[in-house]
Amino acid sequence: MTESERYAWLSLLAWIGIMLFLMMRFTTGYEIMGNSIGFTIVEQSAGRLLGIYLGVMIFAIIAEGIIAGTTAALGAGKAVGKDERDLMISRRASLASYGFMALALNLIVFHVLASATYGQPVIAGLDFTSSTGIAFAILFVLVGAEVVNRAALVWNYRRT
Repeated sequence: MTESERYAWLSLLAWIGIMLFLMMRFTTGYEIMGNSIGFTIVEQSAGRLLGIYLGVMIFAIIAEGIIAGTTAALGAGKAVGKDERDLMISRRASLASYGFMALALNLIVFHVLASATYGQPVIAGLDFTSSTGIAFAILFVLVGAEVVNRAALVWNYRRT
C-alpha cells in the first residue's frame, strides 16, 4: 500500500466519523450506542449550531493534521513521491466529489421548492427552511463531498 493510499484510507475513516458526528448532532431517529441518528432534523439554537459547526471544523483539522503527519513520518525514508497515477486518481476523486455536490445541492433545492409548493416537507422531518435545516444541509453536503472524495480515492487506488 502506497503512502497516498494509506492516507486515503485513514482520511476516509476520519471523514466517516465526522459525518456520524454531524448526523448525531443534527438529527434524530434511530438509537445507536446512546446517540440518535435519523432523518428528522432537530431544531436548535444559533449558539448550539455555531458550537456544532466549530466542533466539526476542529475535528476535521485535527484529524487531517494527525493523518497527514503520521503518513508523512512513516514515508519519510522513501524517496517515491506522487506520480502521474496519483494525479489521475486525485482528479477522478475530485470529479466524483463535484458530482456528489452538484447532485446533493440540486436535490436540496428541489426539496425546498417542492416543500414550499405543497406546504409541507416532501420527506417528513427534513425541513430545510429553518436556520438549523440550512446549516445541516450545507454541512452535510460539504462533509459528504469529502467522504465521496476519499472513497473515490480508495476505490481508484484499489482498481488501478
